[in-house]
Amino acid sequence: MIIIAWFILVTVFIGVPSLYFLQMKRQSAKPWKLKIDENYRPSVAILVPLHNEEKTIRLKLQNLNRVEYPAEKIETVLVNDASTDNTLAEISHYLTNNPFSKIKVYDSKEHLGKTECLNRALKSVNADVIIISDADCFWPSDILLKALPYLSDPTVGAVTARELLLNPHGSWVTMGEQFYDNTVQSWRIGESKTHSTIFFQGGFAAYKHHIINEFDREADDSGTALNIVQKNNRALLIPEIGFYTTFPAVWRNKVTLKVRRARQLQRLWAKCFMLLTRGKLVIPKKIAIPEIFLHLVNPLLLVVLGLVSIVMFVEYPIFLLAFLIALCPTLLVRKTRTIILEILQNNFILLVALASFVTSKRINQWKTVQESRVLLTEDILREKQLL
Repeated sequence: MIIIAWFILVTVFIGVPSLYFLQMKRQSAKPWKLKIDENYRPSVAILVPLHNEEKTIRLKLQNLNRVEYPAEKIETVLVNDASTDNTLAEISHYLTNNPFSKIKVYDSKEHLGKTECLNRALKSVNADVIIISDADCFWPSDILLKALPYLSDPTVGAVTARELLLNPHGSWVTMGEQFYDNTVQSWRIGESKTHSTIFFQGGFAAYKHHIINEFDREADDSGTALNIVQKNNRALLIPEIGFYTTFPAVWRNKVTLKVRRARQLQRLWAKCFMLLTRGKLVIPKKIAIPEIFLHLVNPLLLVVLGLVSIVMFVEYPIFLLAFLIALCPTLLVRKTRTIILEILQNNFILLVALASFVTSKRINQWKTVQESRVLLTEDILREKQLL
């Protein structure tokens, strides 16, 4: 019975995400069923949330200054949430040297938190499209020209972009994250072509203004995307557009960053589960059920699988020997080693996030991983033609 249980657990733990990935990979290759107007040029407001970003804000403004879009239809709002460093001084210096830049500053003297500060700044903006972009994320100059035409379709309420790493070969941690990004984002594209994805990131998240009254207070960009979908609009990840950012090269910092992201997604999929049970979830079941399973059930399966494995290997040492003989050759191949490590560590991260979610332990949404800022240099950005 132990052996049978072990094989069932392994099959479910690996099989469900593998089948879902293959299904969405197939969907991602299909054409869009959208009415896209390539000449669509709505007015745009770019909101950049800031809290102690003195190391990045000048580079961010230089990057935004390169964006190709009609000048009369674009404005930038720097949303400063009570920074205690030289963020405002850096902004002032930039504006002095670039007096014609169409940049506004919303300066909150009270530390409100990212979402609350953005919501207050949103009230003063009248643009057709609102775009959120974090200070440590950088755009190719043509990103708006490629992204905004998708919003011309009346069924689409929001679009986001792929995350591209500036330091993909920095360490085994960043190489693993590059693999994770390529894998996960390919199935988010499949979800988008099926209906919608709610996995939105702060590097580039564009929303039709008339649909959103405020940004989601609990789950940030992804929560806002879910709210838009629940209003019968689609939320899409567009494969042709991407934003660049650095990623921590140290594993501990990766865990800090990803636990926060994982908890937000678990909160969202728990909400989706409740909506699903009441028959009110707009996201199709073919997307919702696998995602709920992957974020809320699969991490627990890893624990059960670990416990059953210990019992089985103690009872039947021959299976331990066979397992090690089968595992060792796969670990010698970098690609399979990366796959195994990413599966295990990402489920570990989900498990830690799930524990904090269940215990209601608060995670600071504004806490930044400073390593990512330290790794960011002008040379890296110029190499990618982002400055």
